Amino acid sequence: MTWGSGGFSHRAARGAAHPHPGSVNPARWQGFTLIEVLAAIALLAITFAVALGALGKSAQNASRSAQLDAAVERAQTLLAEQGLVGPLKDEATSGSFGDGMHWTLKIHRLPQPARGTQAAVSLQRGGALVVQAAGIDLYQLDVAVHYGAGRTLRLATQRAQASASTGAR
Repeated sequence: MTWGSGGFSHRAARGAAHPHPGSVNPARWQGFTLIEVLAAIALLAITFAVALGALGKSAQNASRSAQLDAAVERAQTLLAEQGLVGPLKDEATSGSFGDGMHWTLKIHRLPQPARGTQAAVSLQRGGALVVQAAGIDLYQLDVAVHYGAGRTLRLATQRAQASASTGAR
């Protein structure tokens, strides 16, 4: 270092700030430390594991949704077919679809109004008020479709048909 008038010379200060080529100045190193790199890799691995788990869960939910959609479609078709070929009657049937789903259908007639009345009768059934006209039989249809790994879908509806005792006029 050289002294100029009242302080360091310009040449000496510049030399201290910019080392000569080939000299090592630890304060000027650039880049990442090993711990920083390892922390970044660990953070990336955790993020990747969480994202992969979410993707797997999403695929599983999509599969369950597709199975449920198929079960609902089959159950609705089964309910819609009842009473088309022949009259409804008290019975329980079961079977399976081509894709391995099993079903059970129970049909039972609801109580009729008292004989000799021509007016509609109100019945209380399971918390619901059911109005049934004379000369019409009302049937409860319950279907259960077993699908997936032990899952069961249950649908119910009611269907009316002309009473067999009144006959067609």
